[in-house]
Order: sequence, then structure tokens, then C-alpha cells
Amino acid sequence: MQTKLAFAACLLSTTALAAPALAQQQDTPSAPAAADVTLPAISVYAPRMSLPAESETRPQETPAPTPHSDGGDFLRSVPGVTAGRFGGHGLEPVIRGQSQNQLNITANGATTYGACPNRMDPPSSYAAIESYDRIKVVRGYQSVLNGPGAPGGAVILSHDKPELGETLTARGSAAAGYDGNGVTRSADAYVLTGTQDTYARLTLGLKDAENYEDGDGNSVRSSFSERQAGFTLGVTPGDNTHIRLSYAYHDVEDALFPGAGMDSPTAETRSYSAGLEHEFGTGIVRHIDVTAYATQVDHVMDNFSLRTRLAAPFARVPSESDTIGGSVKADLDIGGQIVRTAIDYRRNNREAIRSVGPNAGAVTRTQAFLWPDITIAELGFAAETSLTLGERTMLTTGARIDRVTVDYGRPNERAQMTGRTANDLYRAFYGVTASDQTETNLSALARLEYDLTDDTALFGSISRSVRTADATERGLANDQGLGANNSSWVGNPEIDPEKHHQVEAGMLTGGTDWQVSATAYANLVDDYILRDAARGQDGILITSANADIYRNIDALLAGLELAGEWAMSDSLSLRADAAYTYGEDRDADRALPQIPPLQGALHLDWQTTEWLELGASTRFAARQIRVDTNATTATGRDVGKTGGYAVLDMRAAVTPVDGVELSAGVTNLLDATYANHLNRSNISDPTEVRVNEPGRSVFVRGRITF
Repeated sequence: MQTKLAFAACLLSTTALAAPALAQQQDTPSAPAAADVTLPAISVYAPRMSLPAESETRPQETPAPTPHSDGGDFLRSVPGVTAGRFGGHGLEPVIRGQSQNQLNITANGATTYGACPNRMDPPSSYAAIESYDRIKVVRGYQSVLNGPGAPGGAVILSHDKPELGETLTARGSAAAGYDGNGVTRSADAYVLTGTQDTYARLTLGLKDAENYEDGDGNSVRSSFSERQAGFTLGVTPGDNTHIRLSYAYHDVEDALFPGAGMDSPTAETRSYSAGLEHEFGTGIVRHIDVTAYATQVDHVMDNFSLRTRLAAPFARVPSESDTIGGSVKADLDIGGQIVRTAIDYRRNNREAIRSVGPNAGAVTRTQAFLWPDITIAELGFAAETSLTLGERTMLTTGARIDRVTVDYGRPNERAQMTGRTANDLYRAFYGVTASDQTETNLSALARLEYDLTDDTALFGSISRSVRTADATERGLANDQGLGANNSSWVGNPEIDPEKHHQVEAGMLTGGTDWQVSATAYANLVDDYILRDAARGQDGILITSANADIYRNIDALLAGLELAGEWAMSDSLSLRADAAYTYGEDRDADRALPQIPPLQGALHLDWQTTEWLELGASTRFAARQIRVDTNATTATGRDVGKTGGYAVLDMRAAVTPVDGVELSAGVTNLLDATYANHLNRSNISDPTEVRVNEPGRSVFVRGRITF
């Protein structure tokens, strides 16, 4: 857009930075002036295409076409995301071969860390997917503003500022569903009421599931019961200001985990958050977004309350994970250039104690301080900006610095059953003891985006991201003895943070009825934190293939992601995606464990009439033969090679009247017996567990929107 208005420079600094895409230019007349003054032409470029590495879903507008058991199960329907199954609940998301705190998962700016040392409750398991307006998935390191670390990506769940009128109004939805395999009954409701000045949002949800069967008809211990509720009170004193207070409660009870030594009778989460957002419009500070939050997670696992146990030891692990944090994000106008900045802080404390006893009523004697009161605090400063280098070129650069502090509250407290402390384990395995730690981690990003044509964009980026070890990697003290064949699982207090150096390139092209994207990346990781078997490696003082330890290695992660969509007609569309990840232990020249194979999906959607939509999907994965199964010579973290599979799902949705939608379908139509390659660990012994996916299941769901 050409103009002679001087204030268009401000518009340039905000609009042109959003994306590299080139918009068609238009001429607008100049404003009246006392004298003829000719100013340089200024071009403004509007966004046309988003980065291929980012996906966005709006659950309130487009509910998931097939059922999902929790947030992790939902996320693996997003291109490029998979998940490791441990039971019916608590699936662990994996992006580009990375998981756990290699990903940042936030909800309205708040971070929740699970409280189970055995990862029965990853953060995504507490996400009530249906309650959010927007779910954004970022694959890889695309911005320094998404929090510390997160080399694998980010999952950002958020509520939008509602648009309401001057008079009191209400809108919302209610839904209920049934999934036959596992007899899963679910219901959720959402209500928003208020005016343009004040509003209240209420969300409710429940889900009860019994054990499902795999394709061979074998029952898989996977039942659980889930309840969630959320409330938000918001005030919008003006068009440019939004203030909110939120509370969320999430409870999962009687969750069974096949192959694990324990189940979870209860897992309870409370989350509190507050936010202030204001648009200034002029001045140095253009926009500010302030968030503060606190989350409390209480988790219990045991080996007797949800299963039959006839002999000792009866064991129970109550655990806690408390997090406080906040951020201040501001868009600054510095000499006409918009710089996006952030100051963020989060502090997590975790404690888990295992007690044992001769029977279910006498589990009172401490056996191990699994998390000996470990606190990790991270304070970060970040800035990022986008520069217009030409009519078709955009450069985005950013940097962040994170200060990490770690302390241990109970490393010298002796367990009653063993007489050992957490420090005794650290000393036996690594020759060190826990002490206060500090790190200063530097991360940076540079991405160049170029519009080759009006319909084709290219991009390339280089980045460094540093992520610190979590409480398990640096301090787990799962005491299972110190003998030659012990099966202890022990964190390393002296573990170094991972340094990821990534190169990424890709393209996005399309026409009026089709779009295709491709991304390739390579990630050289210094000090990759490897969970390994104790074999007397450098720095490891115990040799026991059954014992798990942590050490730093050099690694390579590389991959390719493809996606496309084609509107074959006004009523028929086709979507496809595929992702491949390669993982290599560069020190030992062998495969990294727990790397997913080539996988993807193909979706066909047919809008037969205004009120009937039909769909079919094929989810597929290739064989995974690059595995690490030998704990004597490697980690033994993979159960074994995994066969490929292709699973067919079909669905139909009927909208008989406005605001009413009825859907039904079948998942795994051919009743295939299959499992994802990613397996999970058992804290009670060194066994790795691979859980089969559900067999054929018929589902129905109804939804009313008002």
C-alpha cells in the first residue's frame, strides 16, 4: 500500500512484522496539506501464510472428529505430534522425538508440572481440551518468547477475550458422548455470560472409562474417572483493556496402568491465574500482557488399592508438585521498530516419598525419598523483532537469557527401611552429592522468510536453545538397592543442561484450492541428557544393567515434515500429513531410544449436504527398526522393534437444525492390533512397557450450541 501519510510508518512497524507474505499493493490518496510535500512510498505487507511448523485448533468451533481420552491423546491428532501410552489416561506428547520438559505446555500463560515420578500425569493430562478457545502447537524452536528451553516445541492453550454487546447475553454449549470400546461416557459444558464490560465463563467436564480391548480382544487395564471445572471472571473497562481472574480444578481417580507396578487412586490439580492486557496504541510501549499463576498438584500411586495384592511389600507414593510463576510481555516501539519482549519466571517444587508396609493398613515406613524436596526456579529475559529487508524478505531475530537455580530440601534424610539417603544414592552412582546449583543459559534465533512468488514462501532458520534438567533427571532417588543387580533409578545432581543447535528450512505454497508445505530440520545437541543403563561409563561408579542413570552425550535429531490439503470440489476435500524423525547417539554411533518412526494421516471430508458431513481417516506408521534394546551394551529403553500399521476411522456428522450436531463413527474399523513405538517406564522395576492401542470402537456424540 503506497501512501504519503507520515503516520503509516507506525502501521508498517506493527503490520509488516506479522509475516513475510506479500499483499497486493493499492494506491490511496494523500491527506490534504498546507503545502505540497512528497514523502517516500511505504509498502505494507499483510500476513498471508503462517509458518508450516505451527498448527492451530479451535475446539469450541470444531470439536475433535473422534474421541480422545485426555489432552495428550488429543494432541496426537495434530500433524507432527505423537504420544507414548501408559494407560487409558496420561499419554505423553512427543514432538520431533522430544518430550517432557523438552516441550513447553502452558494454559493461559500458566505452567503445570505433573506430580508423579513415573509420569502417570504429564501436564497435558490435566488439560480440559474442550474448555479452551484456541490450541496452538509449535513444532521446533520458532520463538524465544515461548518460555525457557522447549527445543522440541510448545503447546499453548488459551481463552480469547470474548466479544459481547452492551446488554446482558449468554452463549455456550453442552455435549455428551459414548465410546463403546472401554464404555467411555463423557460430558462437557461451556457457558459465557456478561456484557462488553464484565463477563463470566464456566466450564464443566466429566469422563468415566472402563478397560478397553485391543484388536485381539485382550483387556487392557486402562479405566479411569475424571472431573474438571473452570471459572473465569473478566472485566473489559475499555476496548483496549482486559483483566481476568481464573480458577481451574481437575481430578482423576482410579486410573489403572497396565504393566506398571502401581496404579493411581487419585490425582488432583488446582490452578489459579490472573491476567492484565492493555493496548496503548501510541508511545514506546504499544501493548502489555501481564500474567501471574499458581498450580498445585497432588498425586498418589500405590500397588494395592486398585489391584489384588497378597504379599508384601505394600507400597504407596504420595507426591506433590507446586508451581508459581508469571510473565510480563510488552511490545515496544523503538525508533519505529516493534520489539516484542518478555520477562518470565517460574518456580517448581516437587516432593515424593515412597512408604512400605506388611499390609494395606500399615504402609507407614519410609523406603525412599524419590524427589527429596527439589526446587527449580527459572528467571528469563527475552526479546524478538522482525525486520523488513525488502518487498519480499523478512528477518526475525531474537535472544533470551535464563537464570536457573536449584536446591534440595531433604537430600540427607534417611529412609526408615534402608537407612539410606538420597545423597547416599548420588554418591554411590556418581561420586557426588546434591548441592545448590546455578546456570546461565543463552538461547537465540534467526529466521529468514522470503516470498518467492505471491503463492510461494520459503524460509530458513538457525537457532540455539538451552533447556535445563528437570527434577527427575537431576534428583530422582528411586532406591532399589546398591548391589550388582540393583534396579535403582537415580538422577544426576551434576548433569549439564542440553544445548540444541538447530537448522531448519522449508517452503509453503498453494493456490485457490490447494496448499502444500514441507519442512526439514537438523538438530545437533551438545550434552543431550540420556537416560541410560549403568554400565560403568565415565562418571558412573556402579555397573548394573538393571539400574537407570543419567549422563550427557552428544546427539543428532533430524527429520522431515510434510502436509497438504486439496479442496477437490465445493463439497469434497483431502488432507494429508507425514513426519519422520531420525535420532542418533553421536558418541556411540547408535540409535537414540524412543524415537518415533515415519507416521502420518490421510483425511477425506465430504460435505454431502448442508446438514450431513461424512469423513474417513487413515492413521499410519512405518516399522521402527532403529532401536536400542540391549541394556548390557546400550540403554535398553526400547521394548523392541515395532511393526508398521494403518488404521481406518470413519465418521458422520448431522446438523438437523442450527445449534444441534449429532455425530457417530467407528475408530479402528478393521480391528487391527497395534501399538505406537513409544513405550513407557516402570518405576518399580526396570521393565519397559508397551501398551496396545484400542481395537474397534463405535462412538456417538451430541452437541448443542446456544
